[in-house]
Amino acid sequence: MAVARLQPLVLKPRQASSSPQERWIAALLMVAVFSALVWITFMLLGNPFGDWDWDRLAKGLWAFVEQVPVEKKIETVLLTLALGAHLWYLRRASNFERLHLDQTGIRYKSPLPGPLRGLHPDWSLQWSQVREIRIVVPKVGLHRYLIMLEIDAGPVKRKLRALHWSGDAGAESLPWRERFFLGFRPARERESILRQVEQSTVVRYAREAGVKVTTGEAQGIGYSFALENNRHALAAVMLVLLLIGYCVVDFALNEETYAVDPPLVLFVLAGAIAALAGMMWLSSAQVPRIETLGLSLLLGGAIGFALYPGVLRLNEATDAEGLRAYEYRLTEYVVFSPADPDLPVLRFEGYADYWRQFKLGTTHSFELRKGGLGFYQVNMQPVRARMREYFTGER
Repeated sequence: MAVARLQPLVLKPRQASSSPQERWIAALLMVAVFSALVWITFMLLGNPFGDWDWDRLAKGLWAFVEQVPVEKKIETVLLTLALGAHLWYLRRASNFERLHLDQTGIRYKSPLPGPLRGLHPDWSLQWSQVREIRIVVPKVGLHRYLIMLEIDAGPVKRKLRALHWSGDAGAESLPWRERFFLGFRPARERESILRQVEQSTVVRYAREAGVKVTTGEAQGIGYSFALENNRHALAAVMLVLLLIGYCVVDFALNEETYAVDPPLVLFVLAGAIAALAGMMWLSSAQVPRIETLGLSLLLGGAIGFALYPGVLRLNEATDAEGLRAYEYRLTEYVVFSPADPDLPVLRFEGYADYWRQFKLGTTHSFELRKGGLGFYQVNMQPVRARMREYFTGER
């Protein structure tokens, strides 16, 4: 059957809209928050319209910043960067993300710039390639922005948010009191959202182009992707398995552990960077999006975990002096303070039964090394040997 001539359309992300009541509520909340901040400032710093001691205030703020642990500072910076990246992406999406519909097919333009486009690449499909477009409804957490369109083009699968684009129908016009309680009527809300999706620009255009559109639960379009058939995906799987195997073996064999708190935030940051790099790598290798996301997260997690024993090994390998014995005094059970103030305090959590045999103030010797990475690690082999002798004697 001949398909009617379709006019080309260019859709961009729909802008959030709000009712006058919602804008009034938001304005009142902002006034309340601002008033609370002014009150807190008045209570803590005195009259804001009087004379402040700016030098004292600056010194107090700087002293507060210096007291914050380095890990917390790094977390604050990372959260700020994440928020900035999110706002930047929203701005880029508003200006550059587009969906092109015409007589021949559908084309998506990513909002990311060239170096990052591998994370969320452009794509295009002809209508003749598309077998089916499926409206996927989540089983839990139903919301209009969680409804997806799964485009099945044989070996190629694409996803779009169903109500993300300009020209789509907005939420049904209901009194705000009734919309507030819609969460207690999921059946009605589901019907309303599905009607909006059925009337959306993309769905109506696809139907006019002769594409079959169906509705179903969020279980995905059935297809098989064998990881072993893609050498990049296979390499990622093997790398994850090798890293996990290294973690297990090194945790069992290494007798040395951190004498200071390990930089867990840096390990998480390295894992996140590795996951991001893995997404770029696998996306460029034409691995499907779900597998790319899963493998990238596994790879990032494996690298983050492997860094915990790996940094100990690197610190040991760059140590020029080797293990040295240092005197410590038992100040609390499981807590030892060094005779040298430049050394770290040692805590042996989980070994209280052993250390209770010693009186507070007794002196003990521990072997430490300070490697090329600049932190101390303690050799637990002699400590564990003495513990084994103690508990064996008890039995």
